[in-house]
Amino acid sequence: MKTVRLKVMRSRCQRGAVAIMFGLTLVVLIGFAGLAIDLGRFFVIKTELQNGMDACALSAASQLKPGASDPNVFTRAEAYGKVFFKTDVDNAVKNKVNFQSMVPNPDLLQITFANSNDGPFNVTDANVAKFVKCQYPLTDLPIYFMQVLNPLLTTQTVSAMAVATRDIPLASCLPVAVCSDPGSGAGTNFGYTVGQWATAIDGSSYGTGNFGWAGLTTPGSSNQLKDALTGSSQCDISNPSQLVYGSGLKAGLTKEWNSRFGVYAPSMNPNDAPPDHTGYAYSDAPGGNWLPVPPATQGFNVYSGTNSLNPSTPNFGTAVANNLRYDSASPQPPDFPVSQYTVLSSDELVALGRNNRRVVVTPIVDCSAWNTTPPEDKNLPVQGWACVLMLNPYDESGPPTAPRRKAKLEFLGLASDPLSPCAAGSTFAFAPVLTQ
Repeated sequence: MKTVRLKVMRSRCQRGAVAIMFGLTLVVLIGFAGLAIDLGRFFVIKTELQNGMDACALSAASQLKPGASDPNVFTRAEAYGKVFFKTDVDNAVKNKVNFQSMVPNPDLLQITFANSNDGPFNVTDANVAKFVKCQYPLTDLPIYFMQVLNPLLTTQTVSAMAVATRDIPLASCLPVAVCSDPGSGAGTNFGYTVGQWATAIDGSSYGTGNFGWAGLTTPGSSNQLKDALTGSSQCDISNPSQLVYGSGLKAGLTKEWNSRFGVYAPSMNPNDAPPDHTGYAYSDAPGGNWLPVPPATQGFNVYSGTNSLNPSTPNFGTAVANNLRYDSASPQPPDFPVSQYTVLSSDELVALGRNNRRVVVTPIVDCSAWNTTPPEDKNLPVQGWACVLMLNPYDESGPPTAPRRKAKLEFLGLASDPLSPCAAGSTFAFAPVLTQ
């Protein structure tokens, strides 16, 4: 009897132990579950906020123009960075956070500038600002489950940051080389004046002030050059050790060159070789359509200038805006056998044309080595990169001195110049890229 009584008393003493153990275990389980839930929630919010900072930095960096002496750079950059967080901008894609339930306050968005990726981000001179940082502290986010472990944990702050700059690692390149003026450097545009015309192809050898065929990746065969002309050849213009390969006097490239003007030989398909949005061509030959300063011997600044002899002659910007076809030019480039080609209409230039097929980048090299030895035997280092406008189609028929045999380019500045067309608003412009 005594033994039975002891067992009953012991059983009564153990009652509730399981409940206590379960309660303690439940607190721990809720704490860990809450830790996972709250941390997971903050991770999602952090990702949303980071997307917003990336968009802010990239958009703000698109406005940086170091060296351009533009006093409004910071104002535009900050406006571009904040546009994704402003509720009064109807057409902007808002970067919402907290499970897409709120738009961060743009007044709390921190946008700062530096001249290097590592900072410090305290630059106040827009002329030297090369990097922009967007940072946002999202404060007072409520903590729900982790309070079980620590009642003092009531709110949390989540921050995100992004840094961006403008860069041009790749550019749309034309497979011709610009011959630099001996002794001239980047400070003098390697001997060229913005707006100056130079002969690109004339059936003769390379020479100072002229251009010539060149391979951008390998010693250029005719097939490689054709592919570059009809396609979208790219080169790394940030690579200071890149080489250009002399390709000598190449024949049979007229069809590919002319395709950029919407002028096609019978064997060519415009879908395989897209044109620019205008084929309007310019000539400085006697009786040509662009002799702006009498008694000038060649044209100048057709890209944005005015022909003083005939102010009604459209410049390139006007030609693009109106999708003018090649044979809209009056007079047309001398004795070009247009009847042997198909010329796209304005509507076809709208439908098939692409931006910047005639405003392109070319490498600048010292061509003197190509004048002393066969071009195929020399690969030359790139001295710089020129932004040029292709002025006219050409044809290889007729006598060697015929104007139709000359293809010309206009020098628009160095591609690295933030004011050149190749760095301001073009498809191969300084593109904003994230660095942090």
